[in-house]
Amino acid sequence: MDNQKRRDLYPSWFLFLAFLVSLIIASILKRHVNGNVAWGAGVCSGALIFVAKTRWDLRGEWWFWGALVVGASLQLPLVLFLPWLHKYLSGPAATILVIPGFVMALGCVFLAEKVFAKSSSPKC
Repeated sequence: MDNQKRRDLYPSWFLFLAFLVSLIIASILKRHVNGNVAWGAGVCSGALIFVAKTRWDLRGEWWFWGALVVGASLQLPLVLFLPWLHKYLSGPAATILVIPGFVMALGCVFLAEKVFAKSSSPKC
């Protein structure tokens, strides 16, 4: 990947927008669940946004959206089953969930691409 494409993958406006959407999701959820769980959900939604942006060229495929749904469902245990009331696990510490969330969701898209790309590619 050349330097220009790498720079354009995540422009600054996109980074700001992804952060803003994650913050809005966390703020909405904060009214209904524990504040730390809301942080975790916001962070994991940000990871999904980054996966979608990374593979946005596949947006026309039905399996891309299905893989994102599976990736989101794999992140649910990260958010719901962590011991949020533990004194060493705080909401801001949940930002580390971006890494496994991103890897799981991108892995789902990668696996779906391997399975379905041959069947959806045009026949020559």
